[in-house]
Amino acid sequence: MVMEKPKISVIIASYNSSKTIEGCLKSLEEQTTELEFEIIVVDSSNDGTGELVERKFPYVKIYQSQERRFPGDARNIGISLAKGKIIAFIDADCRAEKNWIKEILRAHESPHPVIGGAIANADPKSYIGWAAYFCEFSNWMPGVQHGWLDDIPAANISYKREIFDLYGRFIEGTYCSDTEFHWRLGKDGHRLLFVPSILVSHSCIDKLERFLRHEVFHGKCFAKVRVHAQDFSRGKRLAYVLFSPLIFIRLFLKAGLNNINNRVYFSNFLRSLPLLTLGIICWSFGEFLGYLSEV
Repeated sequence: MVMEKPKISVIIASYNSSKTIEGCLKSLEEQTTELEFEIIVVDSSNDGTGELVERKFPYVKIYQSQERRFPGDARNIGISLAKGKIIAFIDADCRAEKNWIKEILRAHESPHPVIGGAIANADPKSYIGWAAYFCEFSNWMPGVQHGWLDDIPAANISYKREIFDLYGRFIEGTYCSDTEFHWRLGKDGHRLLFVPSILVSHSCIDKLERFLRHEVFHGKCFAKVRVHAQDFSRGKRLAYVLFSPLIFIRLFLKAGLNNINNRVYFSNFLRSLPLLTLGIICWSFGEFLGYLSEV
């Protein structure tokens, strides 16, 4: 699966992924393409993930760090090691459909520099997992129409390599580094092409406390990154603090409209609504804390 000049490099940022990364790598083993590609795992785990990868997937290039790396930090290391002209990212808790590589390569026959795909829920039996899924991925569900978006998560996205030469790498030390990178592209008029046939399934958080803590932290990171990336004035920062209750309303309505318009998971959306509401409250509170810390 590895060659001197692979056309595509698949990069996986990993932290304590021993329960999920085997499924991710097996899904890449099962790709229905004859084209060889390289897989790079950048791991900063303390749960034996690196040893598992080395033992079961010896063809995978693995970079291990003793220091915990945020996803953007790990992806930057992967980019520096990659040989492919196309850089594709998938998360360690995702499984790719068998035609994932083929669909990425087909989409990149176009001149578009950034192309992402749909994200399905890999754990449909988990009530908490559904709430976590809708909090994170309502904008990119299977069934969303092919078209242009301003942001697509790095759980399922690919870039022509030269885009990093033009715009630099992901910011480090925080979540939301992929979103910040896409904001940089957006300032120059670039939009991201969403191709739903490029599909992965994501294993979402299924523990209540972890889910709620994650939403607070993720929302806080988003706000702090946004303030700096979009050059918020002090007045604008203060306004976002004062009107932060509107964040919940906006996010709740957006998730609801996405699921009304795209009914692929509508019954699960309705069933998870009480916990989803709590998750959105936690994200909104995190955003409030993030803006407050920057005033």
